[in-house]
Amino acid sequence: MLRVIPYPPPRSMMNGERPSNGFSRFNPTGAPNQHHNNHLQQQLQQQQALQQKEAPRPSAQQISRTYKQCTNLFLTRRLPEALATLQPVVAESANPRGKCSRVLRIKVWSLYFAILDAAAKMGSEEGKKIWGAAEWRKIVQKIRTAKVWDEAVEAYTSEGKVDADVVIALVMLLLCHAPEQKTTQKRIEAYMSASSSVMGLDDDPKALAQRVKLTQLYVLHVLPKVDEWDYAREFTQGCGDLDEAQKEQFLATLDALLKEKEEAEKLAEALEIRRNAELAESRRLAEADLISSSRQRDVSPSVAGSVRSTRSRRKRSPEGQTRPKASTGGRLDVPTTQEAAARRTAAPKDALHTRHQTSSLFGHTQALFNKMQKAMFSGQGNSMLLRTVLMLCAVVYATSKKKVRERIKKLLVMAWLKTSRTVGMGIKVTYI
Repeated sequence: MLRVIPYPPPRSMMNGERPSNGFSRFNPTGAPNQHHNNHLQQQLQQQQALQQKEAPRPSAQQISRTYKQCTNLFLTRRLPEALATLQPVVAESANPRGKCSRVLRIKVWSLYFAILDAAAKMGSEEGKKIWGAAEWRKIVQKIRTAKVWDEAVEAYTSEGKVDADVVIALVMLLLCHAPEQKTTQKRIEAYMSASSSVMGLDDDPKALAQRVKLTQLYVLHVLPKVDEWDYAREFTQGCGDLDEAQKEQFLATLDALLKEKEEAEKLAEALEIRRNAELAESRRLAEADLISSSRQRDVSPSVAGSVRSTRSRRKRSPEGQTRPKASTGGRLDVPTTQEAAARRTAAPKDALHTRHQTSSLFGHTQALFNKMQKAMFSGQGNSMLLRTVLMLCAVVYATSKKKVRERIKKLLVMAWLKTSRTVGMGIKVTYI
């Protein structure tokens, strides 16, 4: 059976309206259509916001499973995967609308800070290799500028609602990696003020222990690093969470830390003075070496010139003249012509005498060798040969001992040094 759908009633054509199919209008300016599109966009945005608000939050069981998974990833040093898996549930664990327990919440935030601490402790090359350059710089910057503290406050929706254990973990993280602790001091003071106004002073022993631990970090670690020694003593004496024994212990620790700091400063100052003195001494020695080398360069041309002038005078002197010798009285003895002639006649005689001595030395050596050869091949030669062999074996056996070799080596080195010194002195005397 067919169903007839009637057309809509006809519309008037006033004010430029043109019917098309009875369902739309034509407007040449397009203003109503633009307004309609903007209205649709606003409705779409509102629907998306409502969907995000109405999105199912992770339950406590899901957060617990995620925590266990990230713990395994952290223990196996798969840090980027652990952070990527844990980050979506970190803020949700602190959401007041969630049903996450306080213990699980503290565990999640502690694991989150441990991952960030491991990433910040990496070197530049290792961090960029594991995390990537941009991500590693982002993590380090988040810790050093204390933005991680802002992240925790935003997740807890208030400064005073942050768990004390989470605050202690934050303080320890900033103490390890922040370049200066002024920001840490301000953060702790803001938390103490907000927590006392929001939650009051809880008399629970566990809460008291947490406040004492936070006070210890504040007094003994943060304030000394910003040189607030007097304020640390005043805060310790006026703190109501500390008993008298704890106050005395804190004050004694502050005195010891201050004394240690002063001694370290004195030691650093002494080392600086010593280093400056060594640098000044090295500069002085370098300048002295430079001056001596410049003087040697200035003297060497004059010496060379004097040597050249002496050689030139020798070349210009007559053949019959020789260098004058200094007498004991300081006067110069000039040799006469007769003495020069006598020396020329004596020179051939000296040469003949030297040749005769050389020939006689060779003759004696040859005769000695012949006698030794005859003795060795005679009847007594065998015993002499045996004695020679035994003597050589004794020498070899003696030299095989380490002490004997070292002593012989020492004697040879001393002989060589004496010889080299004698030769060096002879060369110097010859040069002079």
